[in-house]
Amino acid sequence: MNIPPKKLLLGSLLVGSVGAVCYDVVSHLFHPVDQISKYRKQYLNEQDEEKKIKILSQLNHSLKNHDLAQSKVPFTTKKLITSLFEIAQKEKIDPQTQTVLIEIMKKISCEKRFCRNFFPLDGFQIILKFLKSHFHESIVLLTNVIKLEKKRATIALLSEKYYPILIKELRDNKSNHHSVILESLTWSCEYSGEVVTFLYEENIIELLIELFQKYYDGHASQNSSKEMSLICSLLTDICERHEEARKTFAANKEMIHNLVLLIKSEIAEAKEKGSSTNYTLLSDIYLFLSGLLESEECHKIIFEKENPLSFLFNQCIESQKDLNFIYAALKFISTCSQLNLYKEEIIAKKEHTKQIIDLLEIGNLKILSLIVKTLKFLSISVTLKNPVPVEPMIELEIIKKILPLLSITPTDQESCATISNSIVVIGNCCLPSEEARKQVRELNVIQKMVGLLDAKDDKIRVNSAFSLANMIMDPLNQPIFIKNEGLEKVFVLFNSEANLALFGVVILIRNLAAFGMEENGKISKQWMENVDKLIEIGFIQKLFSLMGSEKYYSLYNIVFESFMHLNNHPVINHMIQLINQQANIQTQQTTQQGPNPLFFSQN
Repeated sequence: MNIPPKKLLLGSLLVGSVGAVCYDVVSHLFHPVDQISKYRKQYLNEQDEEKKIKILSQLNHSLKNHDLAQSKVPFTTKKLITSLFEIAQKEKIDPQTQTVLIEIMKKISCEKRFCRNFFPLDGFQIILKFLKSHFHESIVLLTNVIKLEKKRATIALLSEKYYPILIKELRDNKSNHHSVILESLTWSCEYSGEVVTFLYEENIIELLIELFQKYYDGHASQNSSKEMSLICSLLTDICERHEEARKTFAANKEMIHNLVLLIKSEIAEAKEKGSSTNYTLLSDIYLFLSGLLESEECHKIIFEKENPLSFLFNQCIESQKDLNFIYAALKFISTCSQLNLYKEEIIAKKEHTKQIIDLLEIGNLKILSLIVKTLKFLSISVTLKNPVPVEPMIELEIIKKILPLLSITPTDQESCATISNSIVVIGNCCLPSEEARKQVRELNVIQKMVGLLDAKDDKIRVNSAFSLANMIMDPLNQPIFIKNEGLEKVFVLFNSEANLALFGVVILIRNLAAFGMEENGKISKQWMENVDKLIEIGFIQKLFSLMGSEKYYSLYNIVFESFMHLNNHPVINHMIQLINQQANIQTQQTTQQGPNPLFFSQN
């Protein structure tokens, strides 16, 4: 089935070439590649118009069982394309010649060279004229051009009023072209937000809901998986770009209920018959439902009769070759976790978390990115709501499997997000688990995390500080952090204007001061050296400046908590006394207006 992949973009065969991969051996013997080249040469050299058309017909027949999409050597030449369009532009063309022309152009439209010459030769205007006589073939041809020329093609087709023609045909219940129309619209939406907006403004949602119901009702007698997949894909794009579109589905319970039932029946039927599961259909349904989850009304409807999460986990393991489905399934799980929907149910079943972790074996970056994002939301829940991890061994396995992701080269937004979320997950594992804090020491994660404090990406740096703050709750991890110049690198974050960056640094200081302070009932030498280092670098002075600024009022509590632990150091204790004395003098000399920025005088 030739359906455009959503977001993952793992590739797909081109329209018109499906089924041609397995050659008809006998036919192939009669029409080898050299014979096709011979017809092409004859056609280009022939001057007589009638003979030219006859050769063109032979060429078309010889291409019947030859898959140009799989050919290493391009079949199309500029001369051939120009010649074909010259014939197509003639005012009068007999029906047979028209058919041969459009069929050949449909076959060669899978080649980049053909599409590249499509624009200068006014290809869109020419092919649109063929819609009346050869609607199906023309749509397939134009869809192939959209795939290869992407947004450039969709902009041209918008100006040529192509999409109103498709919508009009789609509204015709008697039309047998719905499948190719939906496919053309889906690929157009993949590359153009303008097309998505146009379709939304043309009220296509109601039409698509009607069509879905029609195909759903007839699915048992006539397989309509492809059409239902395409409809879900289209609706996903529209709802993603226009949030208000989701309200339409809150008022259309039936379609959402049917989608959930369709997932269940497709999986059950495949098991019962021993056939392969239609993961393309399931992928598009789950992606569509993921987008609807953000609407409270819609997510209640999604889970009203069945729990779609319950079908997912085993299917993820069974379908490891279908990356599109795994991506869609993880998208649904991740969105549920992010919105706190049924998150506790996922965490409570440790085999579910284990199944998600096992998917880290897949090397696709988009999959990995979504896995760590999912684990991030799940691990936040574990650390905040359960002081004791659900399953300690799972946390150790997470760290071990996520560790290689810290070495990804941060070249784009996707890779940066993957690294950043991996850092958060490792840090979250360390918060409740002593074993995890021990493991990061044994696996040299602390050194790696300190190195990431030099990253160009802000989120990577800030999340590294938070993660390290959790790691140094183990006193044995503190010397490693300091020896690798962790404090010097963290201090750079103090120059950030963002409260989150400052918050991460202050928590790190607090943990450095709070953990590992005592040794045999006394303040340890290591702790004194740590705080000396804080004073030397300038952390303490910076902390005092934060307390004197109303701008950082939200940080007061954590800064004050830091000083409560640092107060055991004689130098800092003396500094606090001086500040309190100064605060008392100011209070006596001035009429207080608003909150006193000198925090200690009020506590």
